[in-house]
Amino acid sequence: MARAGGCAGQRGLLLLGLGGVLQLAETLQVLMGSTPQIVSLNDNISIPCKISGYNTAELDIKNVGVTWYLKTPRADQKEEVFTFLVGEHTPRRNGASMSDSDLRRGNAALSLPQIQFKEAGIYTCQVTVTPFDAQGTAVLEVVAQPTVSLSPKEVTIESDKEKTLLCEVNKFYPNLVDIKWMKISENNQDSSVKAEDICTGASVENEDGTFNVTSRLRLQPALQDNGNVYRCIVSHKTFPANLLLNSILTVTAPRSDSSILIGAIIGTIAACIIVLGLGVFMYDKYFKKIPPTIMAFIGNVEMKHLEDTSLYCQFSGFRPKPITIAFFLRKYLQEQKEKIYCWNSEKDDIQRDGESAALLSTSKNFQFQMHLKSLDNGTFEVPCIIHISPNVHELNKAELSLEIIHEAFQQHPAIEMTALKVIAIPVLDPILCSTDVPRPDEPITLTCRIHSFSPETIELAWYKDGDGVPEKPFISDVARGPDGLFFCTSSLILHLGVEDIGRRFICKANLKGLRQHKESSWNLENLTFTPKVSNIVCEPSIPESVKAVTLSCQVTDYHPAECQVRWMRGFEELTEAAIKTQDPQLDAATNLYHRVSQVTFTPEPEDHAVEFTIEVIHCNRTTKKSYPLMLKDFPRITSIVLSPNDVEYGKPLSLTCEIKDFYPKDIQVQWFQENDVIKEGSSVQEPKQDTSGLFYTSSGLQLIPSARDYGRKIGVKVMHKTLTKPITKNVYLKLPAKSPAVSEIRATPASPKVNETVCLEVSISDFAPENIKVAWYKEWSELPKDNHNIDTQIGKNGLWFSTFKTQFTTNASDNGKMFRCKVIHPATNSCTEKMFILKLNDFSTSTRDIPSLTGYQNHTLSPRPISQEINTLKIECITRNPKAGEDVTLHCFVHGRTMESTFVSWFKGKYTIEDGIENKDCEDESGFITSVTFKPEEQDKECKIRCEVFTEEESFGDSYILKLA
Repeated sequence: MARAGGCAGQRGLLLLGLGGVLQLAETLQVLMGSTPQIVSLNDNISIPCKISGYNTAELDIKNVGVTWYLKTPRADQKEEVFTFLVGEHTPRRNGASMSDSDLRRGNAALSLPQIQFKEAGIYTCQVTVTPFDAQGTAVLEVVAQPTVSLSPKEVTIESDKEKTLLCEVNKFYPNLVDIKWMKISENNQDSSVKAEDICTGASVENEDGTFNVTSRLRLQPALQDNGNVYRCIVSHKTFPANLLLNSILTVTAPRSDSSILIGAIIGTIAACIIVLGLGVFMYDKYFKKIPPTIMAFIGNVEMKHLEDTSLYCQFSGFRPKPITIAFFLRKYLQEQKEKIYCWNSEKDDIQRDGESAALLSTSKNFQFQMHLKSLDNGTFEVPCIIHISPNVHELNKAELSLEIIHEAFQQHPAIEMTALKVIAIPVLDPILCSTDVPRPDEPITLTCRIHSFSPETIELAWYKDGDGVPEKPFISDVARGPDGLFFCTSSLILHLGVEDIGRRFICKANLKGLRQHKESSWNLENLTFTPKVSNIVCEPSIPESVKAVTLSCQVTDYHPAECQVRWMRGFEELTEAAIKTQDPQLDAATNLYHRVSQVTFTPEPEDHAVEFTIEVIHCNRTTKKSYPLMLKDFPRITSIVLSPNDVEYGKPLSLTCEIKDFYPKDIQVQWFQENDVIKEGSSVQEPKQDTSGLFYTSSGLQLIPSARDYGRKIGVKVMHKTLTKPITKNVYLKLPAKSPAVSEIRATPASPKVNETVCLEVSISDFAPENIKVAWYKEWSELPKDNHNIDTQIGKNGLWFSTFKTQFTTNASDNGKMFRCKVIHPATNSCTEKMFILKLNDFSTSTRDIPSLTGYQNHTLSPRPISQEINTLKIECITRNPKAGEDVTLHCFVHGRTMESTFVSWFKGKYTIEDGIENKDCEDESGFITSVTFKPEEQDKECKIRCEVFTEEESFGDSYILKLA
């Protein structure tokens, strides 16, 4: 028996501390198995790490930390392999990963793809579940199963002659293998094989860390050995049982004496053949020209952008030594290939056999290592390593080729080529949330920017923990960035619930066709539930002056627990009253908080009809409830009632209110608008006495609303002997804003001459409120602001009407010009424009193609035909998470034009944005960029922003829907 092994076998595994468990906390434990885990080279594995001893259905991974370590037999200290902390995954080894969903179920298993020999050893799983710690160990052994062959499988031999059986065991690990030989004869009496007939060599290590070994058995059989079976028995830890390979022996009788002469003749002939063969052998070994065997571009030709990689080439078994190898590169869409490196064996230093010389190429993306080696059979070999720094812009779809010039190639050089593919793996920015305070009653938007990838075919998906989300995400169009790589944005609108607290939302992206993906995540740390505030309860229900009163209120269903409660009297905080506010109480069923607050005080007469308010301030949001304190024996005023309820301009309106429970009888009632007393149309009924001896009355106001009343307050004021100050009730008339009607433009005189003053005017009517903006333009240039309104008045329908004019002195160039009047009414967000073309009277130039002085209405500000050739505008919002009240900037690239040759207008909805516009020509003269900056309001939540570009020949534009965070 022969045994191959020794110290080298320790490379794969050092068996220490099998399945050890170290318990550091009272209950927390980590279990990792009691036997070594055996895995084959290049397999994907998962090392289990079971966590037990916690008292919840699932682990809260926000409170879990996991660190994996590896201690190899040759290392003095253990090294970190993977870390999970506060939801963040930090692999120290390529491809190492953990599953959040498995971790919640108590399994911190570590997944490792493509395991290697050097990764065998003792793995430690260190787990922290706040505030406890525990760790466990597991042993990992990496093996490689050998391939075994026995030759020949059938052997024929004359008795007393000699032959050899060869048993080869290749590509095994660890370096511990047993090889035995056994003889099986018909009489089955003796199965032993002589030790001196067995020769087993030392194991030889391969480049990949596996080993080879060979064992030989010498045969010198007699005739009685005919039919014997010789068996090679191989034992290795990767085999469940010994591997058996058989060879059958056939033994023939020796030749007779009569054939000696013939044998001598044959021997002579054989000797001649041997001499001739030796000559041929010497020629073949030292003089015959042999072309190289070429192995070209071994490795992955699909490379990653800016990640260094290597390809391998080998040119072996050639003779004579002189050889020239040149490398060429032809980039995508390039007609000619470029020589990037050339190597000649005559210039290589053979003294450096076995060493590598790093030689720079003419391309910054390639570096070559080549050297010449002499082989035992008299031939030569050149191994080559090509170090590549891939760049997607330069090498994607490029063709790398080589040419070999050698004497054995008589006519043409040998050529090998390969196509390169360079991809850029997407990069995901951190996920942004549209709010810092997510609430269950308000949708939130998660946004992730994916960039720096190529090609543009990308696949995106969103997950909640390990599961897909039912909501459909938004994915923007893929665009090319200034670095030449692609980018896009994906967003997800979510309606969150209490069950989502602690969940991890993940955006995953990968290039189409690739399994490798990148991800970015966002954790919902907390969810804010706005407090529900009940109506205020007064005790006693009918309060009296100078007698104690208690107001109480319940604050329920809120989270987190911190909130501030304060009581107000009118607009002043109650500071001297007795306020009792309960500490927050947790409802175990809903996991939400509740509390009760009450205030006790003694009301004075001046507190009658004063509103007492509770303010609950929670996460920067205030919720209020008010209670008007109506004291006994003091006048009570009902709310003002409108009839009809839908108020219209120019239509009669009646306002009434009732005054009750006052004594004595004398009382004063006044109606007012803003601070002006209204006498006309007001009335007060004679007070009447009820059964309890108290008096009651009612008061009314008749009026016809007009545009002057838009947004104004109307109130009633009651004065009585018992009151220290009047009681007031107010109401706002809900009058609608009305957009103006604009007449056609009128010119005076109707047919102006050159150098004659002409007045243009429009009538604007039926609008409310009064605020209105009017601008006059000649072509696209604004005329001086000398326009004025004439006698703005209220019409019979209760709405404003006015006249606006502008005047100027004509000149010859005005003939055929377009004049415009733009009327903007901000309250209705409307923009109306009137236009006409001016024809001067008795103008000498032919005007048959110029229309007469004409006015016409047009709400579209681009009346000229749209050019299909350059209609390539695309508005982009460069402000991330635009919000109401904060500056928002949009820009638009105008291709093939300059600022001087165009006129640009920006619009929000139907009216023009006049401020914050900037235009800048591009340095490469490819066009110019126009941008606008403004502060959107709350009502602009999804407003339409439009950019229009005018030239003398055409006009074109683009629209963008602005969505505020």
